Amino acid sequence: MTATGCFLKRYLITDWGDKVNKLVENLQNLALLPGLAGHEQKVATYMKNYFEELGLPVTVDVLGNTIATVQGTDPKTPSILVTAHMDQLGFVVKRIEDDGFLRLERVGGIPEKILPALRVQVQTRSGDMVEGVIGVKSHHLTLPEEKYKVEPYRQLYVDLGCRSRAEVLELGIEVGSPVVYKPSFERLAGTLCSGTSFDNRVACALALDLAERLSKEPAAATVHIAGTVQEEYTIRGAVLAARATNPAIAICLDVTMDTSTPDLKGTGEVELGRGPAISLYNFHGRGTLNGTIPHPALVRLFENTAKAEGINLQRVAALGGLTELSYMQVEGEGIAGIDFDVPCRYTHTPIETVDLNDMKDAANLLEAVIRAVTPDFSLARI
Repeated sequence: MTATGCFLKRYLITDWGDKVNKLVENLQNLALLPGLAGHEQKVATYMKNYFEELGLPVTVDVLGNTIATVQGTDPKTPSILVTAHMDQLGFVVKRIEDDGFLRLERVGGIPEKILPALRVQVQTRSGDMVEGVIGVKSHHLTLPEEKYKVEPYRQLYVDLGCRSRAEVLELGIEVGSPVVYKPSFERLAGTLCSGTSFDNRVACALALDLAERLSKEPAAATVHIAGTVQEEYTIRGAVLAARATNPAIAICLDVTMDTSTPDLKGTGEVELGRGPAISLYNFHGRGTLNGTIPHPALVRLFENTAKAEGINLQRVAALGGLTELSYMQVEGEGIAGIDFDVPCRYTHTPIETVDLNDMKDAANLLEAVIRAVTPDFSLARI
């Protein structure tokens, strides 16, 4: 057994069976891969190889969307696109100082208060990862008025250990090089795990699981399973995927915010360990006037299927966020869509946390929902 295999074995939960163990293994493997928006190649390669090992046809478009297709058994059934964005937020190198420190420009919604003293990795021209730390003023030299101040990211710097600009360039790092949180995956107590880029590698793991299930027994509907790009940047990848596949239905896999922690109690009803969720309303409202209200037929489909499967389904209505579905739904003549989510704590930080039970239930419900779409499934509004 390889060292990697030994490491993975710690995380397998044997009483859940091989299917869920594979789900956990894929989540860990994906979380440990860097994939800044616009630089998703390592994640895309993992997903492409996985699809191909299942014997599925795969296309990779010019933006990098990686799409596998499972042909349905009945061409009269509405086709389905399932998306999971492969990218993560992070930074790019904005400037290389003469003394070897890096200045950053953010990519996506970075919470600035968590950045000082953070471990990061910088991707070189050849794809290698270089370790670095975001510097923070020594406590002994911090003035009283600075102790409770959040420094804007433009004032921060990355320390690679280099002593000159020339040393940085020699490593293959230049302006525009991707910078991500140092990847991690850790099991917490019980069935919780914590790590980097669970938004949205949780969804990527679910997409691979769905592909494996359907490859063994196709549904009536033709299902396109897409790892999409640049969601954390401009959401343009999913638009191209929807345009290329022209589905009748889109199911967007993502995470949603857990609101059961002490600082968020009373702000919502989503709780880790109580099952996956559907979004009934989301709206960004911060410069991006977009969001999604799901198609009512799909809401009923998820609710009825969850009840039949004995899976608790949580409901979300929230302001301040959106998914790639908000842009996909207006492609072509319109796509009936719904967001299907796994609850997650501490989103957009290096310690995003999910409950593996929620992932297991999400995987089972997703398969059941897709198999419940039959030739007579109606998307009529009135």
